[in-house]
Formats: sequence, C-alpha cells, structure tokens
Amino acid sequence: MKIKVCDVVRNSVWYDPRVIKQIDEYVKADFDVYVIGEEDNRYNAAEIERIPASVRIVKIKDKYKRFQNKINTVLKEISVCRSLAKEIAACKPDIIHANDLDALLAAYIATRSWKCKIVFDTHEVYTDNFGLASAVLKKLFWSFVESWIIKRVDLVVCVSNAAADYFAAKYDIPKPIVITNCAKKQRLHDQENVKSPYFEVLNHGQFYEGRGYDIMVEAAKITEIPQIKYVLRGFGKMEPELRSFVDNERLDNVTFASPVKTTELISAATSSYVGLAITEPINLNFKLSVSNKIFEYAFAGLPVIMSDIPEHRYLNEKFNFGIILKENTAECLRDAVTKLYADADLYAQYARNAKKMSEELNWETEFAKLIAIERQMQS
Repeated sequence: MKIKVCDVVRNSVWYDPRVIKQIDEYVKADFDVYVIGEEDNRYNAAEIERIPASVRIVKIKDKYKRFQNKINTVLKEISVCRSLAKEIAACKPDIIHANDLDALLAAYIATRSWKCKIVFDTHEVYTDNFGLASAVLKKLFWSFVESWIIKRVDLVVCVSNAAADYFAAKYDIPKPIVITNCAKKQRLHDQENVKSPYFEVLNHGQFYEGRGYDIMVEAAKITEIPQIKYVLRGFGKMEPELRSFVDNERLDNVTFASPVKTTELISAATSSYVGLAITEPINLNFKLSVSNKIFEYAFAGLPVIMSDIPEHRYLNEKFNFGIILKENTAECLRDAVTKLYADADLYAQYARNAKKMSEELNWETEFAKLIAIERQMQS
C-alpha cells in the first residue's frame, strides 16, 4: 500500500522551490501525495494545476482582506489555521510534512482528529526571522508553539548542521536530520552559456539587507582591474539604493542583469566566473542558515566567495570550493576576487571541487534520506 503524505505550507505552493522539489521526489518514490496551501497574493490557479499532486488551497475570507488591523490579523490566523487543519485531517494521511513553524501548528491540530506521524521541516529559525523581529507578542506566541510541539513530533528536519545543533541544544531533542536545500541533480545537464569576456563576479537572489549586495558594489568601487566585473541578478527592496550608489559613483564595472526563473538560475550563472554568498549574521536565523545560491553556483562550476558563518565554514572545510571572507568588508571581498582572478591554478582547483560537491550534495541524494526514514516510520 502506498504511503500517503500530506505536504503543508503557508503559501500558494507553486512558486515555493523547496516544496515543489519535495513533491517531485515524493511522486518519484511512489508516495500518494496531497498538498495543502494557503491563498496569498501570488495565487495562480494555472500554475497550481501543473503541480503533479492533489493540491488544496485554503482561501482567506473576504472580511479578513478588507480590514487590516491587529484583531483581524489574529482572527484571520485562527480561521486559516482551523481550515488548514480540517483539510489535512480530511486527507487522512500517514505522514504530515509541515513546512516551517506556521504550518506545524495546523498539522498538530489536525492530529487531534486523525492520528498520524508529523515531520517538522524547519526551513529557518522562524522565531528569529525578520517578520517577527519587531512583533514581540507574535514572537512570544510562536516561541511557545515551537517549544510545546517540537517534542511531540516524530521527526525534525533542518536545512543546516548549525541549525540542527541549535534546535537539539535549545529543546533537548535528538539532533534533527539535515536535508540541505540544494539544487536538483538534473540541472547539471542544462545547456551552459558562453563565458563572459570579463571575469564576472555574480551575486544572484533577492536584494535584501544582510545578503552582501551593498558590500559587493562597494568592492566594485575599489577594484582597479578593468577585466573584473560585478553582476547583480535579481530584485528586491534594496534595488533603488544599489542602483543609486552605482550611478552616483559612475561604476562601469557593475551590471544589473535581468532576473530569471528559479529553474534558469544555474544555466544563467555558467556565464560568470565566481559566485558570491555573503550572508551576514545580522540575526540568529541568518547566522545558522546556509545560502541556497552556494549550491546553484557549485552546479554551474563556479568557485564561491562566502561569509564566515558556521555552515559556510563546514561546507568549505569538507569540499574546499572557495574562499571564506575574514570580514564582510569591501576590502576583503576585493582581495578575494583579485586572488581568484590572479591565480589560475587555485581558481581551477576550486571550480573542480565545486562540481564534485554538486555531485554529492544534490536534492535527490539529500531528500532520499528523508524518504528512507519515512518508509521506516510506516514499516
């Protein structure tokens, strides 16, 4: 008999790369897959229809959309959580795969009426993310929920070893299994682009605070080698500030590349020479994270320049595929870029090791660990 899994997430599913990758692997493993999501501002019925599983999206009642205040926010959360729990229980799953803490609460409530296993997939340290930084009562609530439920689930999953150690120590639980959010193996076969005529240093993703984009353009200002160019690919709230800096400083060695689809990031990256992953430890969530872009750069065969946070150190000590910055400064970044530009042998070594890492750390091999454990849960 097939194992029935209910994959739960607090968004409209179709644009969530980690969840889509989960669904694909569950389907390939011959699980019976049900997906429960929540209507949000990116809801797209046509895209949802393309998902290879049974998908149910919980709608938000109009009265909660019309009035934006604290009371309505609380009432909306209660309503959505109850609706999610009802839909989960109706699936009668063997396993609930709850993606992050806000989905875990609904999953736990669902098990009050339908007994099954719960996998808590912590994509981040949710209680220390930007959304809760200034919301004291909300942070207290979710901290209580996490401390109450985490010892009552059957398995905890983390995206980094640093986060797994943190949860194990904080809640006195067995160390969670680590399922790194790396790229899918088949992307190795994407058609590669022709290399740029310049030594391009790429940073792709969303332009938000704490991800090193400001450091990158400052490094461009003090880089004196004409052959080195810096490329920013993506979008986000920092974009006007970054563009203003580049324009004011008249930096002709900085390019804002057009965003591409998530599925095209790796092939687009192959035209560059170096990837940047400068996550800054501005909060606990960032400190314990691992940049997904590291694995995308590695699949593209790029050496990576990284910030000095625990999981970056762990990966580089194991695979030796790039440079860890001593400090997150423009000077340190410029020096690291210059070193890779000037030392062809070192560059080639890091590029080979990046490819080797992508052969070992890919989504198929990582998620297979969870598939095996979930089969054991049902044996």
